[in-house]
Amino acid sequence: MKPYHVHATTTAVEVWTGYRVQFGGMERHQWQKTLKAEVKAAFCGIADSNAPFTGFYDTTDRAVSDVENSLFTNWLGHLPTGITLLRFERGPFAAPEPPVDIDRVGGHLHYYRYTIGGRWTTWDADAVLARWDRVPRRLALDGSAGPGWMALRHGRADGKVELTGASLYPDENFGVRLTVHATSQGPKNAITVSENIVDGTLAAFHSDVLSEALFPNLKGRFPRVTEDELRRALDNPIGPLFLTPAIRPFGKSVQFSPADERCIVGEVEIRRDATGSCSELSGELFTVKPVPQSSY
Repeated sequence: MKPYHVHATTTAVEVWTGYRVQFGGMERHQWQKTLKAEVKAAFCGIADSNAPFTGFYDTTDRAVSDVENSLFTNWLGHLPTGITLLRFERGPFAAPEPPVDIDRVGGHLHYYRYTIGGRWTTWDADAVLARWDRVPRRLALDGSAGPGWMALRHGRADGKVELTGASLYPDENFGVRLTVHATSQGPKNAITVSENIVDGTLAAFHSDVLSEALFPNLKGRFPRVTEDELRRALDNPIGPLFLTPAIRPFGKSVQFSPADERCIVGEVEIRRDATGSCSELSGELFTVKPVPQSSY
């Protein structure tokens, strides 16, 4: 019995697995490499960079997991390229049964659905928590949450990030809608930058502030940022909406660990309409509500 099953149509690819798909190079099971190759082949000829690319993840495992990471980051190199609008969503812990039996090697069922032109089906935006418009991202993307965090913190200092006053309760799930106003240099593929943009955005709303313990590590992480610029970012937490820190000292640098496991629905869009020499970020955070009578 195989530990996975793939079903593809002209507009969607569905995947059932008996173990959560892991990031490339970190797969515990060799069959995940074969699975990723099959999924990549299934997308040939059906992806459309002009249409939204929507990912849906559900599982019988209620352990905390990052839905954006599960759908996109862990599949990098095996999903379509040139996608300018992606959506992601986590289901209500009611993964549909596969059409054939699979080996649930991890004890749970995991379901991934990718749809060309899809939309959210289980959750929708409710109350807006914060919004911002064309905040400059002056640091180049470097594969981490840092440039997005720095941009939003400086945006708050410049009065470009608005808190609405709506409440987000501890452990409450939420969603995010993000727009990258790109230059001619990029970015050009929403899938490759979504994790960094989402994590950087969320980290900016955590409680990290200036401290003697954190400052030297952050300075090592941002060697081209002046001390005054770094202090300005740390002096301007947004809210905070999340009362825990997102930045953890890691050697002589730092690691960003925001509350992305609670971000159960989101959207990342790239528009080539920057007004200056650097990319700009617009977006909003919001609470979520169920979509009535959602179905698969």
